[in-house]
Amino acid sequence: MYSRMHQDGGFSLVEIMVALFIMALASAMVVMAMPSRPDALESEADQFEQVMTRTLDQAISRGQAQGIRIEKNTYTVYARVNGRWLPVESANQKVSRGVTISVLGNVEVKSEDALPQIVMDASGIVSGPGVRLSKGVRTHDFDLPGQAAR
Repeated sequence: MYSRMHQDGGFSLVEIMVALFIMALASAMVVMAMPSRPDALESEADQFEQVMTRTLDQAISRGQAQGIRIEKNTYTVYARVNGRWLPVESANQKVSRGVTISVLGNVEVKSEDALPQIVMDASGIVSGPGVRLSKGVRTHDFDLPGQAAR
């Protein structure tokens, strides 16, 4: 005669804990592999740097002076046409909420004066003040590409 032991059809506590540990480890690996969301300050800094580079490239390729004017949390790209500074269509950029943009140094910004503070000529020389993007206590200062020696 065979004696029959009583067996439950469930899992033991150790088996459940091992399965939970493996799932937690796998989910941690997935979270660590996900790219982090870019910070607003870094995102704006990258975008402004792209605008600066594109504006300088256009000044060189078109043989026409280009400029950037920075005002209250906006910046506008200008082109020098027939001796006048004219804003480039759809070139007015507003920085993200919480991020401020300003010129460095003692540059007086008059709203009625529509001249760009940063000027890029056809030879690739950039003149003007530095630019600072800030959010809270963090800042990002720009060295202008092709900056003429001061």
